[in-house]
Amino acid sequence: MFLAKVVGSVWATKKTDNLDNLKFLVVNPINLKKEPLTDVVVVADVLGAGIGETVICAYGHAARKAIAPDDPSALSLEAAVVGIVDKIDIDKSKIK
Repeated sequence: MFLAKVVGSVWATKKTDNLDNLKFLVVNPINLKKEPLTDVVVVADVLGAGIGETVICAYGHAARKAIAPDDPSALSLEAAVVGIVDKIDIDKSKIK
């Protein structure tokens, strides 16, 4: 899993059938100094996160299981929002 800042959304009118009714967000992964990196990842979101929010994202099977717990193998996705962060506490003295 990784922390990320939501920076945008993606609209796709044509996609595989198993992705219908899913919202997609563009996120920047966050380093431990709470600063967004320059890379972006497109993630599926069923929790309703919005631009500017910090989210917890999962990759691979964990992401598919979070979106479709009964049949995760039926989804064609690699990353998903699994939580919306309220607060982050980090001991900066532990970061190199």
